[in-house]
Amino acid sequence: MYIPSSYLSRLFAWVSPGIRGTIFDSIHAFADISISCFHVSRETLDQLRQSVKKNSSTNLRISDNDVLMAAITIAYAQSILKHESERTNTGLASWLKSAFLGSSSKNPKNFVTAEAADIRHRIPNGNLENYSGNSAISMMVHSPIELLQIPASSEALTQVALGVRKSTNEITSEYIAQSIHEAESESDFVFRPLVHNTFVAERMMVTNLSRFTFYTTDFGWGIPQFVGPVNAKFPKFTWFYPAHPSKGGIYIHLNDYSNILQQMQTNSFWTEISDFVY
Repeated sequence: MYIPSSYLSRLFAWVSPGIRGTIFDSIHAFADISISCFHVSRETLDQLRQSVKKNSSTNLRISDNDVLMAAITIAYAQSILKHESERTNTGLASWLKSAFLGSSSKNPKNFVTAEAADIRHRIPNGNLENYSGNSAISMMVHSPIELLQIPASSEALTQVALGVRKSTNEITSEYIAQSIHEAESESDFVFRPLVHNTFVAERMMVTNLSRFTFYTTDFGWGIPQFVGPVNAKFPKFTWFYPAHPSKGGIYIHLNDYSNILQQMQTNSFWTEISDFVY
């Protein structure tokens, strides 16, 4: 769960919120960042989950989230790694990246997927059901890049899904306490994931909102026809949203650079399990 400090994360923690916002706006003012939406049907999701269960030798419970996280990790990692292999990552740009971000940006062995996990039911004797606020914590899933580089298979999907389940089960009260302690004691703690997720290729962040009851909201004109996120300024952010009840399944919204989104749209594994929406 620990992401090392860097010059950039300390800089963002040191400057004022106004200056910080100006820096972020300047960094991404000319970046070609957009959002794409894909749909995974309920039938496909059930088939993927059954495949994982069949190939698993453990009795661990496999959830929809485990399968979705595994699928998006495999497809996105293949897309980003293919894009990185076509780039020239040497010279001044590479030196600056290493200097500002440290050794964690050099030839990583794992692809890191970070997900916001609800902690209400994970705190013993905690009465947080009526809590209004950000009652969530970040969990990290480390998937071997060697595994993700090979053509996607049911075995690879199973291995990554089991990794997601293991990371979820490791969110204990001690894990939560350690995260809170680090956030309180190190001023740049909250900026480290943002910096590394933006500038280190082998990372992405996921938020699962598929259980939210968006389609029960009715102000007199009927329930929403479509629910999704706004186009954020930062790349490598993914959201899982429920599809309209008449359609079922899950919408997966991916915010990233246009060339990465184009790679996703042509990834054979991803196009097999999802439909492109926009």
